[in-house]
Formats: sequence, structure tokens, C-alpha cells
Amino acid sequence: MKIGAPEPIAALNRVKILETGEPLVDIRDFCPEVQVREDSCSYLRRTVAEMLNRAQKNLPPGYCFRVGTALRTLRMQKRGWDSYFQRMKEEHPEWPLSALRRATNRFFAPYDQPAPPGHCTGGAVDVALVGPDGELMDVSSPLEGWDAAYTWTDRLTPQAKANRMILVHAMLDAGFSNCREEYWHYSWGDSAWAVRVGEKTCPYGLVEPPVAVEARFSGALAAEIRQTGAAEWTCRPLSDPPAPTSPETDSPAPAPETPSLLIGLFWSFEKPLTIRIEPPIPSALFLSEDCERWEAVMAERAGDLSVLTLAPSADRVFLKGIV
Repeated sequence: MKIGAPEPIAALNRVKILETGEPLVDIRDFCPEVQVREDSCSYLRRTVAEMLNRAQKNLPPGYCFRVGTALRTLRMQKRGWDSYFQRMKEEHPEWPLSALRRATNRFFAPYDQPAPPGHCTGGAVDVALVGPDGELMDVSSPLEGWDAAYTWTDRLTPQAKANRMILVHAMLDAGFSNCREEYWHYSWGDSAWAVRVGEKTCPYGLVEPPVAVEARFSGALAAEIRQTGAAEWTCRPLSDPPAPTSPETDSPAPAPETPSLLIGLFWSFEKPLTIRIEPPIPSALFLSEDCERWEAVMAERAGDLSVLTLAPSADRVFLKGIV
């Protein structure tokens, strides 16, 4: 018999969503003691972020949480669900559609139900535990992957169990509820939380992250970025950009092109936005979804500015300017 409340989709769909409109906050700033994975969408509802701060204070000295997933857009959730569904279909071609959906729903909340996935509401967060040495604590041995996912499994080593309970109790004592099938997943205010705690309503429905133009990632380059309109940002490239280096030697690479600007256009899928680039104007501009495959784009000149207007085709797009 498993500890904790099950979360059947039918029960989730019966929860009435009374959306409060509570704002999102960027946990990179709002939760300064918590580590946040660089490629995550780093937003949670304000109440949930406050709870995460309380959970952080519940940890022993020297420990901290690392957030792997906070908010997800519905498009991100769809990609994950569709990808796993396709994998199940290829591995089990004899299964009927109902079995394939059940298998996929076990690991990815479906995106086509009245109850939105928790991560798409800003009410859910996935956490790992970081020790005083800065390394992730073992909360799974000797199990791996999904075999270790059940929160209250009795198949862990004593040390892994003790480490896991540090994480679990810090989050539960802060007011979160836990998905019993995923020791890392906690929420408050979403439909799954309501089912777990016996509520018939919840305060959070679907929410979208704010559009962000920023240079808060590894390799980013910009002297300044500021928002100058509702959907307009002005940025200034580096006037003296560092020369590219060779990964093998950590010495200047022979590449003839030096980037002076590398910024992220995040959570702006199909939303028109304008990027105004101040001098020193790059000689060429490129867009990429992965910082590996780049496509040239053309900007217009407006006086001493270079102006680029676009509607990104992905949640995360990068803009590079070459000297």
C-alpha cells in the first residue's frame, strides 16, 4: 500500500479552478538562497515562491535546494508529453491508444485536459538537494531513474533515505504537498494539490511567463539591456568583446568572427517584439534556438540604431551579434 493520495485525472478534472490572478515572481531574484537551473523557466506564483523560501530555511546549515523545473509553458509540456508518447508507441506497437496514454500520463501530466498540468500554473516546483560541498546529495541509491521516483520507497540505502527525508520534510513542513510518484515534485494551489489535500477548488489555472530579453546565462554578452516599451528592448553590445577561445586549449581560437552580443529572447513564442541595438552596431546578426545552429537575420537602420522586429518561433531564442 502506497503512502500519500493518488491523483487520477478524473479527480483532477473535478477540481474547480478559481483563478486569483496572483502574479508570478522570478525565483532567481525572489529566492536568492535557492539554486535555479539555467535553462529552466524560473517563475513561480508569489505564494509558492514564499513557501520555497520557507522550505530553504528548514534545511540544515550549508544545504540548499536546486530547482530543476518551475513554470512550464503549455508548449513545453506538450513537447514532453508527445515525445514520451511517441517513445511508448515505438517500444510497444501492440498497445492500444488507451494503454499508451496511461503509460505517458504516468510521467507527464496531459496537456489536453480541463485540469492544467501543475507546472503550467506556476504552483509546482521540482527540487533537488545540494550539500555543503556544493554537490547534489544522493537521495536514490541503489535505485536509478524512475525506479527511485516513489517518494516513500523502502528500497533506498540508509544514507540515501536520510538525505531524501531532509528534502521531503523541508518541503512538506513549508506547506507543500508532494506527488507520491515523484519525490522531487511539490505543489501548492494547483489541481493536483487540491486532490491530495481534499480540496474541491484551487486558486491557480494556466499562466504564461512574462516575455524576457536578458543576458543571465552562460556565455551571454551585453553591455546593457533595458526595456523601453511594452514589447521593446534596447541593448548595447560590448565595445571590447573577448576573443573566442578554443575549448581544448583555453586560448584564443582562430575564428574570424568575434561576438559582441549574445542575449536570450525568452517566453516570447509568436509574440511580436522589437530589439533596438545601440552602437557599437554588430556587422551581422544571427538567431538560434540552441546556440549551435545559427540563421542570419536582417535588421533595419534607424539613425544610429539597428532595429530588429520579430516573433520568435520557440520559447527560448538566442540573438548573436558579430563584430
